[in-house]
Amino acid sequence: MRYTFGKSEKLTHKAAFDALYAQGKSLKVFPFVLRYTDHRCPEGVQRQVAVIVPKRGLKQAVDRNKTKRQMRELYRLNKDKIAHGEAELAWSIRYLGNRINDYAFLERQFLKLIDAFNDEWKKASEKK
Repeated sequence: MRYTFGKSEKLTHKAAFDALYAQGKSLKVFPFVLRYTDHRCPEGVQRQVAVIVPKRGLKQAVDRNKTKRQMRELYRLNKDKIAHGEAELAWSIRYLGNRINDYAFLERQFLKLIDAFNDEWKKASEKK
């Protein structure tokens, strides 16, 4: 697996966002909230991801940009740990914190988020 986060992996379409927030499922592991749903992705892409850091939590644009960069890096380096089967998914990863955190803390929490998603995905797969 290539550890990249290219343009085709970024969630940008309004219809995809609408579907994500209308019928998506949600997981929360502080300081992240993950929303996901089925989504038709471009050829060769398993999931499309949106990284969101609201202005309400971090007022300074510098802090928001740094946090978004860290979150994209966390996703890029750990996307091989995410269970997905054959499904194509849309993800929205939202930052909940109101201050910047160190990278080690964010990494621990992001790995917990991935584990929670994998557990949910496994339960959903067994029900089908």
